[in-house]
Amino acid sequence: MNIQYVKDYESFSKQAAGIVEQEASKKSNLLFCAATGNSPTGMYAEMAKKPSIFGSLTIVKMDEWGIIPLDHPDSCETYIKKHILEPLHIPAERYISFDTAPGKVEEECERMENYIQKNGPFDVIILGLGKNGHIAFNEPGEYLETGFHKNLLEPSTIQHDPNLSKGTEPAYGLCVGMQGIMQAKKIIFLITGKGKQDAIQEILERRISTYCPATFLWMHPNVECLIDMSSLST
Repeated sequence: MNIQYVKDYESFSKQAAGIVEQEASKKSNLLFCAATGNSPTGMYAEMAKKPSIFGSLTIVKMDEWGIIPLDHPDSCETYIKKHILEPLHIPAERYISFDTAPGKVEEECERMENYIQKNGPFDVIILGLGKNGHIAFNEPGEYLETGFHKNLLEPSTIQHDPNLSKGTEPAYGLCVGMQGIMQAKKIIFLITGKGKQDAIQEILERRISTYCPATFLWMHPNVECLIDMSSLST
């Protein structure tokens, strides 16, 4: 893991977009697994300034909240359409998505895993860091799932949105498993935001634990990790 400390979020976002641009210059039709949330938003905004460079990507949605529908304002689906598909003019046939509706979970997990096995590995995967050390919705626990799967979400993961706790079952998400992440050709790991100091410290100790899934990235041969310096302060 190549760790770089960046002075602020603006510089962080520009540097991350520059790494994606380098990869796109080598292969324009990257299979690109996209994270959502605050961490990569600035990067996507920088990429949107050069749609001709990134317009040939195939975008794979990394994860999605259960409970809320796809058209909810807080869904990953809504985020990807707003920040990636529309600005980069990515057509529907080059966007690989899935639904988390309870009746579709098993079928969708199988379909997505089959897609990844057939079309992967990802050329580039974008990862953010959860406050509890999760990557995608691979939450801390006694073991981690290899394939695309359903996972119950920790309280620290869902605390920002009360809607995620209003279903008839515990809040869950669907996400790419650790195999899909670890087999990616390049990982861009973006660390920014408050309340992540403990998880960052665990990563920097270079000890691998299922109770901090992000530590597994130390075993990957090609990880660019950008740390926004502001995330290190309380």
